[in-house]
Amino acid sequence: MVGALDALFKPRSVALVGASANPSKLGNVVLRNLLHGRFKIYPVNPRESEILGLPCYRSVLDIEGPVDLALVSVPAQSALAPVRECVKKGVDVAIVTSSGFRESGPAGAELERSLVEAVQGSKTRLLGPNTMGVFVPSRRLDTLLIPKDKSRRPRRGGIAMLSQSGAISVSFLERAAASGLGVSACVGLGNKADIEENNLIEYLGDDPATRCIALYLESFADGAGFLTAAGRISADKPIVLLKAGRTAAGSHAASSHTGAIASSSDALIDDVLRQAGVARAYDEEELIDIAKALSLTGSIRGDRICVVASAGGYGVVAADYVESKERGAGLRMAQLSPETRSELEKVIPEFSSTSNPVDLTAGVTDAMYDAVLGLLQRDPGVDGIMMSLELQPPNVTSKLVEITERRAISEGAPIVVSAFGGERTSALIRVLERRGVLAYPTIWRAVRALQALAERGAYLKRRKTRSEDPR
Repeated sequence: MVGALDALFKPRSVALVGASANPSKLGNVVLRNLLHGRFKIYPVNPRESEILGLPCYRSVLDIEGPVDLALVSVPAQSALAPVRECVKKGVDVAIVTSSGFRESGPAGAELERSLVEAVQGSKTRLLGPNTMGVFVPSRRLDTLLIPKDKSRRPRRGGIAMLSQSGAISVSFLERAAASGLGVSACVGLGNKADIEENNLIEYLGDDPATRCIALYLESFADGAGFLTAAGRISADKPIVLLKAGRTAAGSHAASSHTGAIASSSDALIDDVLRQAGVARAYDEEELIDIAKALSLTGSIRGDRICVVASAGGYGVVAADYVESKERGAGLRMAQLSPETRSELEKVIPEFSSTSNPVDLTAGVTDAMYDAVLGLLQRDPGVDGIMMSLELQPPNVTSKLVEITERRAISEGAPIVVSAFGGERTSALIRVLERRGVLAYPTIWRAVRALQALAERGAYLKRRKTRSEDPR
């Protein structure tokens, strides 16, 4: 399987079965997306001799050299023959993009079984069907069925995304691109007739370019296998999962989407994920927010959070979110040491609060933010800092961006920024994100990121304790 997955993520040659000269056809869209890849491209269409300047082949079998990866982009009823030709050719991975298989009913399920039978016992592995395929920026491999001018792709980075939904994976990529967040790979799982999430988690766990794995799943291909794979990988790389089909209605919808059979016990799934050290997201925004936090910061050592703001109201709201178990993160507000509070008195206005939350008031300056963050980062009782960054105070300048970046990458308690406001504030968040600073547009999303980092830290501590137990 490792060799096959090498071909999926870093192929030397790609064949596109169903390549089209018609710009309105998906076979043309995908070919254009593949044109700048770091691999040889072989368009396959028996009715064309050339497409986009590339010689066209009647069949995969007519291609002279080896083919690592074949994209089968034809209607479901026509997919079986080219998959069989891929097997005969010795292609490592065939990706079948079309829908109309198990998710469509008994006839589609029978057709999907035929695809699986076609590759069984051969070196060829099958991704899909009913998938958008793969996106690997380091190889410029892009099999997505959407033009680049309609859906911006992100840069190379450390998050790998695995998804049973093409729309959710594309949205994830667009959000990553908008925030300057990079991905190592994105794989559409589709119906998971052969290659499934456990195979990919194992592969990405050994991939040095991947720092965090994000998943959207409607079902587990093998629940016990997932627990084993995720438990091993999460010791070194964080995993975050958005599991759909939690309710009867959601489960029914999943079955008609990817032919998934979802577990009826969401509490059981929750317990399994906790055992495996998998962070759980409950919506698409939370999925990317947590993946961003885990990929950039990893974890924090405990759950003691300090809030610093230049507006008292934001500090109070943040404190509620930190401590509340019903409508918050269930963390603890840090108790600042007497030494820290004494030093704070020297740098903030005398009418400001030196307890937690630390209120810098509207008289805050860039230098004040810098000094206060440094003091809080060095306090041994502070595990993480939620910085509410406001641009409105008169003595705050653009230098605060450089100060925040420098503090965020320095030693000491990690910093998560919240900045709530209009267009100017939104632009600031984008700048901070592109510089690798954890920044969010609301207080709750910033606190939620700290919650994920604290839970990751607690999981790593439990693992270490178990490994050191002589029993």
